[in-house]
Amino acid sequence: MLTSTVYVNRLMLLFLLCISWTSELSAQLSNLAEKKTVSSKPFLYAGDKRVSIDGLIPLDSTVLRPIPAIIFGGVFTVAVGGLYINQKSNWWSNERRSFHFEEDWVSALQVDKFGHAFGGYSTAYLMREGLLYSGLSDEHAHWYGAIFGLAYQTYVETGDGFASDWGFSPSDFYYDAIGAGYFLAQYYIPSLQNFTPKWQYIPSELVGRPKIDRPRTFLDDYNSTTFFMSIDVYNLLPKEYKKYWVPWLAVAVGYGGDAIDFKLDPNGPPDQLSKRRYVLSLDVNLTRLIPDGPPLVNWVRQCFNHIKVPTPSVEFNSKGAKFYLLYPIKIVF
Repeated sequence: MLTSTVYVNRLMLLFLLCISWTSELSAQLSNLAEKKTVSSKPFLYAGDKRVSIDGLIPLDSTVLRPIPAIIFGGVFTVAVGGLYINQKSNWWSNERRSFHFEEDWVSALQVDKFGHAFGGYSTAYLMREGLLYSGLSDEHAHWYGAIFGLAYQTYVETGDGFASDWGFSPSDFYYDAIGAGYFLAQYYIPSLQNFTPKWQYIPSELVGRPKIDRPRTFLDDYNSTTFFMSIDVYNLLPKEYKKYWVPWLAVAVGYGGDAIDFKLDPNGPPDQLSKRRYVLSLDVNLTRLIPDGPPLVNWVRQCFNHIKVPTPSVEFNSKGAKFYLLYPIKIVF
């Protein structure tokens, strides 16, 4: 057992080390601020100026910002904890069993695979934003963001692997990797930034579609979800034709499903009336449509550019084609 004198001495030593580390870090930050070193690559996305949470341009090398890192760490902890509670109550609440694999490629008309890809992508994106705010360079933030995006999705798959009603699905994991990998690829291949994954969620009962016949969350309510790839037409047009196209107007292609996990006959199999839907839609680039504002407002606008807003669209399914003025909302005149 430590004597009180030794204990106090060790506390004093730890305190002095903390002061020394803080002073050294402050000096490094001051030197970097004076040098104004910025990223060697332009801070852009699809040719447009990107913004960080606080409006600062990432430094060329990683230098931790203590207070932002603590803030991000707190938000990160709360978010992961909240997701765990949600998953435990909705997906892992039944009896557990030994780890096992269970392929589910045929379920949900593969709409869930697009969900896994978007989950890997969006998790990597949000992690990257928090790491940039904490002081990481743009390249490091991309790498660690992609690694975390895949790691978190793998953790979810592993949790499914211990659930009696589920299993670790190899195809789900592959699509998790595709989403995180595409996020990282956009950094090294800027032309891919002209193709942005987007997610649309509007509860199915609000637009006259069958509701999933099981407990649901917004993460696995596939009848209410459509996944899109938004194409930046303006950037892809030859220079001489750009004057004929509105810069903020894009085109998106989407995929979803109807009547997934909907049982007309309670004793029959799931997906009895399910059908695929393919969507060709106009889209808007919010970073070009909404005027600049304070850094935080610009950052929120940038994040929401991954959400697909209702626009004129044509849906194709097994019954034919149908036009929507504001997809998927049915407007009756």
